[in-house]
Amino acid sequence: MQLEKEFGFAPDVLGKLLMARGLANSLSGVVWGSLADRLDRKRIMVASMMLAGIFTMLTPQLTTLQGFFATQMSIAFFAAAAVPVTQSLVSEKVEATDRGVAFASLAMCSGFSCSAAALLAGVLSWREAYRIMGAATISLALCLLVAFPAECRPASERTLEGALATEMEQLWTIFRIPTFRALLLGGVVGCIPWNALSFMMMFVEDLGFDSSHAAVVLAVMSVGRILGCLLGGILGDYMARVSPLHGRAFVAQLSIILGMAPLYWVLRCYSHSSRSPSSLASALFTFSLLATWCNPGVDRPLWSELVSPNCRGKIIAWWTAIAQSFGSVFAGPVVGYICVGVLGYQPGAEGSGGSRRANAESLGTAMAICTMLPWIVCFGCYSAIHATYPSDRHRADRISVGLGAKGAP
Repeated sequence: MQLEKEFGFAPDVLGKLLMARGLANSLSGVVWGSLADRLDRKRIMVASMMLAGIFTMLTPQLTTLQGFFATQMSIAFFAAAAVPVTQSLVSEKVEATDRGVAFASLAMCSGFSCSAAALLAGVLSWREAYRIMGAATISLALCLLVAFPAECRPASERTLEGALATEMEQLWTIFRIPTFRALLLGGVVGCIPWNALSFMMMFVEDLGFDSSHAAVVLAVMSVGRILGCLLGGILGDYMARVSPLHGRAFVAQLSIILGMAPLYWVLRCYSHSSRSPSSLASALFTFSLLATWCNPGVDRPLWSELVSPNCRGKIIAWWTAIAQSFGSVFAGPVVGYICVGVLGYQPGAEGSGGSRRANAESLGTAMAICTMLPWIVCFGCYSAIHATYPSDRHRADRISVGLGAKGAP
């Protein structure tokens, strides 16, 4: 609510900010993914984290909405480097049947940072919270610089034209893989709900919670997400051993079905009930625990298996660029338009009376529309993997065997 009062962050304005930040994050991933497949990944991580931390610390000095937009897009641009770099490293260093847990560990680290950010936002002013998060990011970058060894990758002797030709050839190969197309379509619709949930803090405050209590509720949700990522990674690896061709797809289907029910109750039923705050926190914890299995337990392990090692950063970069761009465009602005333009959300409503409750109902309905419908389509996309993955896995195994034979003495 601090930003809503200071910068006029009604849901429609916040939706535009989320779209701009999401596009900067997803589209820049293409650049970072290509660099991660070619350059020293330690230097990429340190430089990008350092710049993200600097822009985070600059944000509290701003006094205009335009400046806030600019720094948020800059932070998103540099933060995007982490995903393709870690994808490339884990795919290279970890066995296929253990990658779910490895990716889950990375997702848990991200979840811990989100929990810390939510608590800081509730306890401190937003300016103090940004300063602390920026300082923490810069400190982590310095730790990586000192603690991790640099990579020694041979310099490429190809011309610019040759490099671009290779990029396009690899990109064409990636998009010809049916399972990648199914994962991409699932991501296009599946990213919309997660972007729509960026309004959750505003929704909880409109239910009548002050910022500190809302931060605690969101922190509980983040803890559920952390544990859910770990559970998804473990389940994905286990099911991949039990059923190598269908196990991970089944985990994705189960996660979508189980996660929808508690979230629908929060968005559409809680505001009409006299339930305690603990029931809201419990429902959001349950949702986060169940709905977060796909990325660590399904998507990222499958991406690693579908392409050769020199394309593993690139495949997640292009998935992110396309899927998250759609999520950014069709989530925040659509939620903002529905709740303000259609359902009558009143920005700046004070107190805990009927106007705040009406705002909560409008925002909850808009979020429910932008989560439930896309997830139904997403379920169908993951179901298609049962048909596409067996042949793609067979093709990838044949390519691996061929490469191994060429490299044999």
